[in-house]
Order: sequence, then structure tokens, then C-alpha cells
Amino acid sequence: MQLGRRIVRVSIASAVLAAAVFTAQTQAAGASDTAEVPADALVADAESRTSAQQALASVDRAAAPKLAGDEDEQLLRATSGITGFAGIWQDDSPTGPVTTIAVAATGTRAAKVADDVQAALRRQPAEAVALNAGAKALTRGDTTVRTVEVTYAFAQLKQWQNAMDELFATGSATFTDADERHNSVTVGVSGPAARAAVVRHAAKAGIPRDALNIVEATFGRSLRDDHRPVTGGQQISYAIPVVGPIGTIFHTGQCTLGVTARLVNTNPQLPGYLTNSHCSTDYAQTDYVYHWQPSIPWGALWNTANRIGYEVLDPSLYTGDPYGSSALACPSGYQCRLSDAAFGAFDGDYTGTARGWIARPASAGTIEWNGSDKYRITATGTPSGAIRAVGRTSGMTTGTITGSCVRIANIQDMPNIAQNCQYFGTYTSQPGDSGGPVFQLTNSPLANDVTFVGLNWGSGTVNGQPIGIISSWPMMQADFYPYDIRVCVSVYSC
Repeated sequence: MQLGRRIVRVSIASAVLAAAVFTAQTQAAGASDTAEVPADALVADAESRTSAQQALASVDRAAAPKLAGDEDEQLLRATSGITGFAGIWQDDSPTGPVTTIAVAATGTRAAKVADDVQAALRRQPAEAVALNAGAKALTRGDTTVRTVEVTYAFAQLKQWQNAMDELFATGSATFTDADERHNSVTVGVSGPAARAAVVRHAAKAGIPRDALNIVEATFGRSLRDDHRPVTGGQQISYAIPVVGPIGTIFHTGQCTLGVTARLVNTNPQLPGYLTNSHCSTDYAQTDYVYHWQPSIPWGALWNTANRIGYEVLDPSLYTGDPYGSSALACPSGYQCRLSDAAFGAFDGDYTGTARGWIARPASAGTIEWNGSDKYRITATGTPSGAIRAVGRTSGMTTGTITGSCVRIANIQDMPNIAQNCQYFGTYTSQPGDSGGPVFQLTNSPLANDVTFVGLNWGSGTVNGQPIGIISSWPMMQADFYPYDIRVCVSVYSC
């Protein structure tokens, strides 16, 4: 697996979070063609920064991070005491959602385990299993249930995943996953040499060969008109300063606005938007960089019509185990985030922008949009089953979730940084689609209503099959805690 930052093409040599940022026009500070775009025009001024800082300071930040665990941990807690539980997931079918329960048992014993799992999950309060779509559906009773018999229990897979995490330190592994769908520990590698190291380490850890799934993968981080009001899925631009022998050069990076949102527990509340952290000057650092929609104009110091806002909240990296969760603990020697996400505050005339809307292109695979057709966000959730994504390069694309709560490390251009609990899907993600919204079409309660599940930040292949990479909404909430960001339209509280 390969990840790289702010580049379109990456090599297979190392794990990457390759930035799906489309680099456009280059502007050299002080040169005749860029004298109109001084650095001061590209980040928020002191007054704006102070105003945002005062609003953020109104929230008590001394509280410990609030997280009930990732979805794996929630499932293990809910099914503790049930021998043979091997996983649960949800898929879509022509007749409705189907929840699969995997059990490490056979015959009548398998049926008993499946019954015990269903009973245990249905006893749970909704919030205790909120991160797994299949378990959540069981608590509501609105899903078809099927059982599959497998070899290894889920708790065992998690133990083996923890053992394989030790390979991050050597660079041999690029991601690990307790993969309930394949009843294995899935490990991403960058080439044949790394594959051999993984096999040796697995044997030393006592992992049976049939419980080890090694995949070679490459990954890259990855609506262009000025329609108003600003809506999720549209192109945004920002400036990337590069210091060189002739002075500072500003490259224009282009990403996708995720969703319009609102930070509600500050005083005053801050209307704004979500996009990727890497769609700014500095990853995991609040840099107050301006975002423009669709592009940075000449004369940017005074021509601010397209300047929609600036980054005000980009959570810092963590080390150790601040969440009290082995699944979210940062590998030794690394710094971690749970999401590639940042919050920007709307500026000027854009402060009245309504939250909870996503552009709805004319058809799948096109960027054509009339400026008025939209998806409405009425709920939030975790990536599962059939999903859609909207990006400035790919337009609206569809796919399904194929990997859940995957840990990624060894990121090119971001040494010793890991991304915990990320999701893989088969939708299309290309350079420039970074920051785009990922959601499930529910048509509930109205046509084109959706459940927001995360932000796209990358693309790549797993065993030759193209995928996109998602930071989930629950992990974003954990990163942003104690700040309370709402993304649904205002008549809903989410």
C-alpha cells in the first residue's frame, strides 16, 4: 500500500497518504504575474484569527477525549462471554439490507451462537453499537439476518492484528485489519520483500497461514463553477507556499468541500464547512489558510468575492492511548489521527450559508451540476453497504464498503504518522476529490435525503482493484472533541 502527500502520482515503495490535491497554477511571490497575490492575502488576518480563537476558547477543552471505542471494540464488548462470535456486517440487496453474522462454529452449535449474538446485540442500547451498521440494524429489528460458519473468532483476529501492528516499526506493513468478511488478518504490503517479512512475523506470532491475508496495494490522497450558496461537493482552492532560491512560490491546491456545517457549542456559534486536513498548508495544524470557491482570483488581496472562509480547527496528532482503546492506540514511535478532517469558518457574506447540503450532479460519473439539485443530510452514521461520493474531479460516483476500521501507517512525506480506523470503498476517487462527502442514499424522509458517513481523502488499488479511502464521521467527531459540529440540515439535530 502506498500513500503520499500532495502528489498525483506515487511509487509503490512505501505506504502513502497521497494527497488527492490537484495542483494548478504556480504563483511566484514578487514576480510580475503574482504581485497581486501577496502571502497576507492567503491566510486569515489577525482580527479574524483572534475572533475564531476566542470562540474556540469558550469551550472547556480540559475534558478527556470522549469515545465509546471503535466499531470493533463496541462489538467485542457487546458480545463478551459468547464463544464463537466471529464478526457482523451489513450489505445491501434488492430486497433490502442483509446483516451477516459470522460464527466460529458448525451445525447446531453455530445456530446457537448466532442466536446468542442476536439476543446480546438487541439488548444493547443503540449508542453501544452505533458504529456497526449490522449491529445497529439488529437493535432496530429492520434487517434480514444470515449466518456464515468460519474458523476463527473475532477476538482472536483482533489479537493477531495487534501482533502484526509491530511490523509498522520496520516499514514492512502499510495497513492491518481484523477482517471479519474474510475471517483473517489482512495486512497491506508494498512489495515482495515486505511480503516475506510479513509471513515470517506471522509465523513467529503463531498465526495460521489460512488466517493471514496479504495484499499488495497502492494508495493516494486524493463542480468547479461558482454556484451559490456554497454546497458540499464543490471545488475549493487554497495556496501552498514553497520556499526556494528565488523566494516563495505559491502553488494552488484544489480539493473538494465536504459538507457545510456548524460548530454549535462555541460562543458565538461558528458556521462553516468540513474538508480534509491535508487541503491546507500544514497537516494536523490549524494554519488559518483561506479557502476559495472555486479558485483564487488575481488581485486576491482585495478581490475577495470567492473567498468563502478559513481553517480554524485542525486537531493535532496524538501519541500513546488517550482514548483508552487498544484499537485506537498509536503504534510506538508514531503520531496518529483518527481522521483527515478540518473545520473551516465561513467568512464575510458566506456566514449565512445553511448547513447540511451536498451538490447532486446530473448523473453518476459526471461533474455537470445545475447549481440547484442537491442531496439533503438528515442523519449521520458509519460507512457501510452501498455508498456515494461527490468530488470536483470524479463528480458523483457509487460503490460499496470493502474494508472497515483499517489502520494505516508509513505514510510518504509524513514520516511516523499513522491514520487509525479508516474505511475502504469501491467508489471513484481521483486527484482533487480530497475532502469530498461520502454518504448513503436513504430517500428518508424525502427523496434524495442522505446519511452522511465521512470524507473521502484518498484513492488507490488493493490487489489491482481501485478503491477510495474514507475518514468516518464518528472518528472525525472523536478528533474534534470537545467541539460539537453539526452537519445535518437545521431541522435535524445531527
